[in-house]
Amino acid sequence: MKGRPPKRRGTPRGKQAKHVDARRVLDPTAWRKELLAGEIGTIVRDAPLRVGLCYPLPYRTAMSSLGYQVIYRMLNSRSFIAAERVLLPDDVPLWRERRWQPVGLETGRPLASFDLLAFSVTYDLDITGFFDLLDLGGVPLLRADRRDTDPPILLGGPLTASNPLPFGPFIDLAVIGDGEVAVERLLDILEGAPDRDAFLAAAAAVPGVWVPQIHGDRVPAVQKVTTGLPAYGQIVTPATELSNMFLVEASRGCPRYCKFCLVRAPESPMRESEVERVLATIPEHAPRVGFVGAAVSEWSGIREALRRVVAMGKGASVSSLRADRLDEDFVALLAAAGYRSMTIASDAPSQRLRNTVGKAIREKHLWRAAELGKQAGMQKVKLYVIVGLPGETDADIDELIAFSKALSGLLPTALGVSPLVPKLHTPLGDAEFAGMPLVDERLHRLRRELGATVDVRSTSAKWAWVEYRMSQGAEDAGLAALAAWRAGGGFSAWRDAFEAVEERGALRAARQHQLFPAAGMR
Repeated sequence: MKGRPPKRRGTPRGKQAKHVDARRVLDPTAWRKELLAGEIGTIVRDAPLRVGLCYPLPYRTAMSSLGYQVIYRMLNSRSFIAAERVLLPDDVPLWRERRWQPVGLETGRPLASFDLLAFSVTYDLDITGFFDLLDLGGVPLLRADRRDTDPPILLGGPLTASNPLPFGPFIDLAVIGDGEVAVERLLDILEGAPDRDAFLAAAAAVPGVWVPQIHGDRVPAVQKVTTGLPAYGQIVTPATELSNMFLVEASRGCPRYCKFCLVRAPESPMRESEVERVLATIPEHAPRVGFVGAAVSEWSGIREALRRVVAMGKGASVSSLRADRLDEDFVALLAAAGYRSMTIASDAPSQRLRNTVGKAIREKHLWRAAELGKQAGMQKVKLYVIVGLPGETDADIDELIAFSKALSGLLPTALGVSPLVPKLHTPLGDAEFAGMPLVDERLHRLRRELGATVDVRSTSAKWAWVEYRMSQGAEDAGLAALAAWRAGGGFSAWRDAFEAVEERGALRAARQHQLFPAAGMR
């Protein structure tokens, strides 16, 4: 989401937890029954066409995704479709050892027996979970190795707005960007298509749909949907990162111009929904409401919505807070909704760099937000920052250290630090990765000088480099990811796999086909 540095994305195969407590090991049947027992809003139905809606991360993360829940309801609204959720197990090695197959949560249908597998993917390194799900389910990973009896694979999700090319060798088609309109068109085609080839040929003509075997590396322009708000969730469950929370998107896009962000005003202007329409989606059974979006605190209705939700006796969360939008009234509403930490983004270590990347936030705004949080009884301030930005110097890090120390004297402070991973189709999309040695030096220095007073948590330089190679890679990067996954998924496996891979393949393809915005060339 906008305003926060990218977290470490995905869980490389070699880094997964090995075995959970044996007393909690559940076979697929017991596992799904336990999860379903805690849900409200589950859709269980039968229909001629069965779609496995796949998420390459575990349940706790998948069911905290609003987009995933929206597509789940959309698919099940069609009379000829029954969609089930298929999720990555928490302990992949155990499932592989016991030869358990991924199954649909709703009925226990095995992954390979669905008529279509639709994957929602958020981050570049989720590709390892994509491999794990198909492998556990007995579906060949490479498109070229599949038989006519294997289900076709559709890719969607936030990743497609940046760079889906690494998934090219493994998928049949992808929806690029916002999926509501294109997915409806694809469902119409799917209902009448006599076979896979006819479906793909017709799908290739839909705006925003990429069919690799037809389009090659010419990925269509990102689709931005201007209707469909508010978007809202389907399922409330305690077993997620956002426990017992009903998710609703009241606004989409952003009025700001941050150069590192995919959701910025020129490409994705702010669109809003009326407060009453948003509130009308909230069910009585939901104890908490999550207002999600790239710039929720910019939504004109956020204060009234918070006030009304609190009056209903519910808790609330706002996915992104801009420090310069906060005042006593706003922060008091957050505290009444259950906030115990003030979470804000600096996004750059110094004022000079905030100005450079278009982050219109000043140090006084960050300080005032922390003051307001303390006055409202909050117990901590969490500050997110990106390091490794173009032109960054030691003086910029000095400024971050000095400010963090001062802030910790006002309120206990946590610092979330991530290296810049340039994303295609942003003004910094052609920036170089700062390099593992420099990033490591920055992270070690922050821990060394702030460790006694500030809780410093950071993405590793190694995995940021892997994410960078994937985010800038073409189809050969996807094949390198497969090789790394097969070699155990550790960093050395990724490093070796990328040795023969062109470093900026996706950027080259985007420029060749004139799909890279002019701003990104600077």
